Amino acid sequence: MRRPRNARDVRELGKIDLLRSSEKHIEEINLKGDLTVALIFPNNYEIAVSNLGFNLVWKYLNQLEHVRCERFFFDETFERFYSLDTRTPIDQFRIWAFTFHFENDLTNILKLLLKKSVPLRNVDRSESHPVLLFGGSLCYIDLPVLKPLADVVLHGDIEPMLEDLNRSIYPTTRAELIEMFSKFPFSTVPILGKRFERIALCQDLDRFPPISPLIPKHSEFADKLLVEIERGCVHRCSYCMMGRVKKPARFLSLKTIEKTVEKNRSIGLIASNVTDYPWLDELIDLLEQRRVSVSVSSLRIDRLSEKFLKFLRKHQRSLTVAIESASERIRNMLKKNLTDSQIEKALSSAKDVGFEELKMYFMFGFDEETEDDLKAIGDFVRRTLKFGFKSIKLSINPFVPKRGTELENRRMQDEKTLREKMRIISSYLPKHIKAQFESLRECKFQYMVNNLEEDLANEILERIQNTKLLDETLSDLIEAV
Repeated sequence: MRRPRNARDVRELGKIDLLRSSEKHIEEINLKGDLTVALIFPNNYEIAVSNLGFNLVWKYLNQLEHVRCERFFFDETFERFYSLDTRTPIDQFRIWAFTFHFENDLTNILKLLLKKSVPLRNVDRSESHPVLLFGGSLCYIDLPVLKPLADVVLHGDIEPMLEDLNRSIYPTTRAELIEMFSKFPFSTVPILGKRFERIALCQDLDRFPPISPLIPKHSEFADKLLVEIERGCVHRCSYCMMGRVKKPARFLSLKTIEKTVEKNRSIGLIASNVTDYPWLDELIDLLEQRRVSVSVSSLRIDRLSEKFLKFLRKHQRSLTVAIESASERIRNMLKKNLTDSQIEKALSSAKDVGFEELKMYFMFGFDEETEDDLKAIGDFVRRTLKFGFKSIKLSINPFVPKRGTELENRRMQDEKTLREKMRIISSYLPKHIKAQFESLRECKFQYMVNNLEEDLANEILERIQNTKLLDETLSDLIEAV
């Protein structure tokens, strides 16, 4: 336990203690090893503990013989950065392992490194600095922006890595640790010129049941035990990485889920599409028999059966679906493979079983788009209103080409074009329907992270390191996109 040194430390530790005390731990995590690993989610606590991958990596790393892994999250007001688990300052950890899932979190990573005086470029670090390790969703691909920043990148699922990590990793010098990581087929070690040979994929979810070791009080899935019932995706949407680099789709067995709900009556089902679960009807029967409270992460609208909708309505008032485009022609281009009749049938069924609130996601900003395609969103909303929903909310976001997807080589449309499209969409919406548009700045930052090549990334990191002008440098770069 750490004694606070000043009023700022007291506030920082107070927040850590409050959040830690709100968690319900259902598995004992033994912090026994002598190789210290700071597992860092570079965003706020609520997003961190809502991420099942973050919770699983914490659990699995602490099963390794030599590792003691503790959790950290990012907060703009923090200076010391104490761990959630033992209040140990981050400076005392030998490895800093970043779970990198969202492009915009790169800013927080750089802010943390600047605050703690860790050189941004791997070539500038010495034995006194931690090993910077990156994993997570954005590391299933080869992201050039990480080449000058990361000491080590691990590509893929954590579970197949455990045997190699347990056999090879132990406390030693920084240089020797980096050398050890370079031996793995799933690792990239830029400073040694070593590139990964394959992505690690867990083929059997029942061998490593992806079930969170804790239940958070403050999160998107508050008071819910997170259970991943599908990893990967059966679909091949052209804008999404999931169905391309995380194939094949793998599913958790009903037997394992049954064991889980014997002790837990409130769960969050995690999947690329919950409705793609092959034994969905049997799962519904099981959850209803055990009277389990449920939240779901993602749904595909063409798989919404009446049975599933009735089950879901018992647990939530609002239905969230990703339409992507009001134009069937654009959806076909995106390989979304949803017809207008399928969508309208599903929404009609949702209203019939009692849903009163609806949230829909759309994308725009495609070269194939016409003004009629943009106006079609308003027409679609008007048709949907006729079903009788009391509330319809829209989230309408610009298309950002991402690495690892079929559309990765496309260019993001310029800001002037996108703003004009936003104006057209808004002007054709029913007056009482408001659309929430994602920040164009954040979208351009995502595009930049996906497209920044190694040489330019190296120059940018060096400039930020020398000037300490992080926000100004990134703003200049975003404006140039």
